[in-house]
Amino acid sequence: MISRVHHYNFVLRIFVYFLPLFAFGMSSYIRFGNAWVPYINGVVPKDYLILLLFTESVWIFATNHYQLSSVADLFWEHTGIRAAFLACFATFLLQTAMLVFVRQLTISRTFIFVSNAVLFFFAVATRNLFRLASASLSGTRKRERILVVGTDQYARRVVKLLRRIPFFRCEIKAYVQLPGQAVLVQDAPVISVTEPFCFEALSFDEVVVAVPSKRYLQVSSVLDAFQDLGKPIRAILDLGPRLSVREKVFQVGRLQMMNLAISPVESFAYTVLKRTFDLVFAILGVVLLSPVFLAIVVLVKLSSPGPILFRQERVGRNGKFFTLLKFRTMHCSSTAESDTIWTTKNDPRCTAIGKTLRKFSLDELPQLFNVIRGEMSLVGPRPERPYFVTEFRQNIQKYNLRHCCQVGIPVWAQVNGLRGDTSIPDRLQYDLYYIHNWSFRLDIQIIARTMFTALRDENGY
Repeated sequence: MISRVHHYNFVLRIFVYFLPLFAFGMSSYIRFGNAWVPYINGVVPKDYLILLLFTESVWIFATNHYQLSSVADLFWEHTGIRAAFLACFATFLLQTAMLVFVRQLTISRTFIFVSNAVLFFFAVATRNLFRLASASLSGTRKRERILVVGTDQYARRVVKLLRRIPFFRCEIKAYVQLPGQAVLVQDAPVISVTEPFCFEALSFDEVVVAVPSKRYLQVSSVLDAFQDLGKPIRAILDLGPRLSVREKVFQVGRLQMMNLAISPVESFAYTVLKRTFDLVFAILGVVLLSPVFLAIVVLVKLSSPGPILFRQERVGRNGKFFTLLKFRTMHCSSTAESDTIWTTKNDPRCTAIGKTLRKFSLDELPQLFNVIRGEMSLVGPRPERPYFVTEFRQNIQKYNLRHCCQVGIPVWAQVNGLRGDTSIPDRLQYDLYYIHNWSFRLDIQIIARTMFTALRDENGY
């Protein structure tokens, strides 16, 4: 069984990994009329070769992360469009970052868009063709003869799912009944575990242990009998509805560890791709909004005496302190006052221009520099002052969990109306939802909704 899975994985990976090469060839033909990038009109083929090598490297990481090059999810999905889109979007994002920072490369923008569109089409088509080919060839493959340990409802369900795998044909030779276990299977003979001599008389290829977690201790007592037969032994893991093994078991030195609280913030997409997204768009934001920055600087300077920027210590990811930047919207006061007093509606400390800036969140624009420095993200839970973090941790359960990810400018709670002097426990629920369900799609949704809520937010003060 495992050798067959490895075989299909290898074949699928070969096809998927080489898709950028085919996409570049077709895009070159569409853009330049030749499958090989020609020396015409200032086009430098070497630049496209560098881009191809970079794209290939990124594509391998992206397809592995989104399970696009694995058969693990191949027969679950309907079309594979979601996984293909995420892998292509991640590739496009890093391509854009490369071209922003390596300005020596001269690449056609049309080529970039066309190649990614073709790559997306090829990725979806490859997954679907591979699925269809696997299903059509299933009747010609040799059947694997299986001895199943377990006779209850769980074993019956496992056998049903095994038979639905297109590239794996199996024949159940017998079921092994554990002491006190109900017999709910009827498609093969049932053998009691107290009759191990019967195993040798059976002709089978491998053993599949299909018992629920509460019976794991019983299995250990009969494994010796199976080991003596010299057959592969597989176990179908039942860790309950909240746990799955994929991406949770990892090797650290000589130890194998299972992460029971893994979340998207530990993934490749969050740690690498989200950071790239933040960096690229924060830099573009500073450049494009520089006239707005200049106008606000003048208005703040004229509104009241004091510095243009307001600097305040906040708590970031993993509880680390950093200096948050904002345009000053209040009259100057002591640090102790600003660090411990909550801002309220019609706060008398606000200047005339400050009220407008706070209403439309324009005072937060300097936080783009916090994003560039890696202290914040474009999207994430709002960073709070140390004084309030200490208070909330003592009074609100799980409050500190929000600091396991990068803090941000807009956040899920904010676009749902929880901004300003609103319920902290309610905000926390939105923060935890964001942490456990993070995706690029959610980030983009939050950014888009922030643009609209900032115009009509009653809690913007």
